[in-house]
Amino acid sequence: MTKIFYLHWNEAEWRERVRPLRAAGFTITGHWDTRTHAKIADRPDAFVISLDRLPSHGRAVAEWCRESKARRAIPLIFVDGTPEAVEKTRALAADAAFTTSARLVAELRRLTRPRRSTMRPTPTRPRPKPTRRRPRPAGG
Repeated sequence: MTKIFYLHWNEAEWRERVRPLRAAGFTITGHWDTRTHAKIADRPDAFVISLDRLPSHGRAVAEWCRESKARRAIPLIFVDGTPEAVEKTRALAADAAFTTSARLVAELRRLTRPRRSTMRPTPTRPRPKPTRRRPRPAGG
């Protein structure tokens, strides 16, 4: 199962927002409390950050995600938010994905599916059959 870490700064709204993700088969953990730090036990397959509430907190978390080489490889998805919040966040995290709650399941499936290698395997050539060496004529 794909593990998603979802951040939204209101517990009741967080529970409502993760319900469709769980129904779609994602394993969801998350955080909603502004007074404590998030504890991330397992490495998630994607971070989802809501920009509806406290977008500056979401941007701070995005900066934290990009500080570490290991976390930098995890897809970062921002959801909803005002046009101003999205614009500010896009300037900070240009490599992140931006979507709406209605399109979030499709975006998560797109970003977390296993990647196919772009490298093509080197074709193997059949080995030439060994040829018999004819003895050289003597004296010639």
